Amino acid sequence: MIRIALRSLFHDRSKLLASMAGITFAAVLVLVQLGLYAGFLHTSSSTIERVGGDVWVMPRGTEVIDSVETLSAGTRSLVASHPCVARARPLVFAWAFVRKAGGTRDTVRVVSFERDSTPIVPWSLAEGLPSDLHAPQRVAIDGFDVKKLQIAGPALGASLQIGGQSVKVAAITKGVRSFTLLPFVFAQIDDARKMAGFNEGETNFWVLDLHDKACATDVIHAIEKHPELQALPRDVFLTRTQDYWVIGSGIGAVLSFTALLAMVVGVVVVGQTLFTITKDYQRELATLKALGARGSELIGFVLWQAAFLALVGCVGGLVLAFAIRGSAVDAGLVIVLSPKVVVTSLLTIVAMCAVASVMSVRRVLRLDAAEVFQ
Repeated sequence: MIRIALRSLFHDRSKLLASMAGITFAAVLVLVQLGLYAGFLHTSSSTIERVGGDVWVMPRGTEVIDSVETLSAGTRSLVASHPCVARARPLVFAWAFVRKAGGTRDTVRVVSFERDSTPIVPWSLAEGLPSDLHAPQRVAIDGFDVKKLQIAGPALGASLQIGGQSVKVAAITKGVRSFTLLPFVFAQIDDARKMAGFNEGETNFWVLDLHDKACATDVIHAIEKHPELQALPRDVFLTRTQDYWVIGSGIGAVLSFTALLAMVVGVVVVGQTLFTITKDYQRELATLKALGARGSELIGFVLWQAAFLALVGCVGGLVLAFAIRGSAVDAGLVIVLSPKVVVTSLLTIVAMCAVASVMSVRRVLRLDAAEVFQ
């Protein structure tokens, strides 16, 4: 039956090409939209993901990482006093004014890191090494923000005025974007404090690494006895930030609607193709039924065609989606095609073709063998 099904599918090349183009287009849309959704989730919480830790301590009332007040230097002894806390890392995540290379003024997001700390921040370095940032007044920026900061010529070695401090670009990241579109500027903790206008020891967050993750609840309870402090597990803070930006902003709903529209297009295109072929070959199928072909064999006529179109959509969609992902980085978009996103998308494409085959399967099962002899 597979040979008959595929020969019937290839009989009308123009319809076949149109169907292949339609299902591939739908597959690309599904993959890209799901990839963009995952990309927005990643972008909104990339700093939390990278910095890690078990518990994040912040000023009480903080909702997301992008909107936070300052913690005094004295809070360090409080948050690090619990016996389960192995390390308390300061994180400056503050905005600062930048005097760009062209002379105009703008705003950047200063992100701090500690020398020789793990995990390494900044990440995804395209130019330069982490050690290049160990000298005073050295910063890293993303390659996408070079033009925005009006840096002409080679970015490495370029000078900027941030928060009244003269700094040099010593490293370039790739794909490290802020969801709020403010350029990230990575600097050592002391330099970051100066650029953000903080006093010695002040910070926005304390990131706690625990000896045992099981004692996170006790640590949080002890810290929140202080009326001005709030502590959250890293995963809870990450999810809260993602929900605030992606779901709260409506971006998630827009991407979901576009993906749903792509699925509808795919179902219509594939369904029309399969139904037309089934209708054109109904006398042949009725003949097979009269000769004793089982219902499962007749259903196979439709399903093999649907499987072929699903395969074309999956392969073509993946190739184009990965090509689009590469070019999207230059446009400032992050498309995450993780195994989870790819598997979900491919299963969606297969489901589209399965749904599209329902009408054809019903028509095949309702064939009357007596029609052959009329």
